[in-house]
Amino acid sequence: MNVRSDQQPQGLITPGQRAEYMRQGNASAVLRAVLAYGPVSRAEIARHTGLSAPSVTKLTSSLIECGLLGELAPLEPTQGRPRVPLRVDPERTVALGIHIGLLRTTFGLVGLDGRILAEREVAHPADPARLTPARLAELAAGAVNRFLDERLGDRRLVGTGVSIGGWVDGARGLVVEHGPLGWRNVPLLGELADRLPGPLVLEQTVRAIARAELWFGAGREVDDFVLVFLGNVLGAAIVVDRTVHRGPGAAAGAIEHLLATDDPSVRCPVCGVGCLSATAGDLALVAEARAAGLLDDAAPPGPGGSLDLERLVAIARPAGSGSGDERAQELLRRRARRAGRAIATMVDLVNPSRVVLAGGILVAEEYLDDLRAEVAARSHRGAAVAADIVPAVFGARTLVRSSAVPVLERVITEPFTSLGLL
Repeated sequence: MNVRSDQQPQGLITPGQRAEYMRQGNASAVLRAVLAYGPVSRAEIARHTGLSAPSVTKLTSSLIECGLLGELAPLEPTQGRPRVPLRVDPERTVALGIHIGLLRTTFGLVGLDGRILAEREVAHPADPARLTPARLAELAAGAVNRFLDERLGDRRLVGTGVSIGGWVDGARGLVVEHGPLGWRNVPLLGELADRLPGPLVLEQTVRAIARAELWFGAGREVDDFVLVFLGNVLGAAIVVDRTVHRGPGAAAGAIEHLLATDDPSVRCPVCGVGCLSATAGDLALVAEARAAGLLDDAAPPGPGGSLDLERLVAIARPAGSGSGDERAQELLRRRARRAGRAIATMVDLVNPSRVVLAGGILVAEEYLDDLRAEVAARSHRGAAVAADIVPAVFGARTLVRSSAVPVLERVITEPFTSLGLL
């Protein structure tokens, strides 16, 4: 089974190879133009890519032949020849996306246009200690392969993308650390390689979400942005020149201990200050709500605190002629401001074109203006930065899509190689 690394072999490039690489690069440009603007005609593709009309005609023919593009019915022209729109074939070529969480593994088929075609989940054992890497691989692979037997049909599967939280070094196929699962230095791809269709790609969850937003969501129009995930876990993905930055050991993006408040009553047990983890994560917010008596202590916490967060937001929102609970509103507003302080640090350090927000922070979108105002007040970019802070396009169903995107990304950027045609 193939396990793909992002490291490409180095060596001499012959003139023939150079021509093939150029052809593939141009085919990728055509494919990306159709993804971005489609359905579009060949003339429009030529205008968007700068390629000549004959080149576009040859490349689109090749991409149709290999099942990546499809023609729609011709449009009646106002003058001249009929215009034949092209679109990415949404069903023919698919990737399998698998997200491994603490409570469940979620998986599904994702089309080349980023749409989820089918998905399913399998619950994990109630005791996380029983979820050893070998047991998880066995559980997930059994469910996934039954799912593929039922749902794949005659679609072409181009690979499997696997995402998981924590510290992940995808190039080595390694989960360096996953606190909730108690994993350290787990060769996860090695556990999965003989059980799932390849090539396999492993990615950290926040980076996978950033790649999904890069290709299909809030990052489509920009070449650089920072995705900030504020939920049960906290993390960031830094995209520069449409590439996710990882750094040595793939350790980039750890934002848990950025300073978020000077309040002396808030102290993180790890770093000793009012950091993002201690003040702005979902679990910290839910703990504050319970301490304030806003959530019933007798009720067991929801999975990862998610249900409790939704209850808190419901308490804060006006219902009928009521105005909502002011204490709950203040907790959510304060969380947004604290998150804004930490994000202002990232804005000044990276100076991204856009900040994309994901995770539990979006459950209460009405407080995002408080977050934006805090960033504007603390960043040297000032008020102008507020317009560049946007929610992620994909909500609760992002995990399957984002898990599959690293595989789809290779088809988009290397269409012929990824399909074995070069």
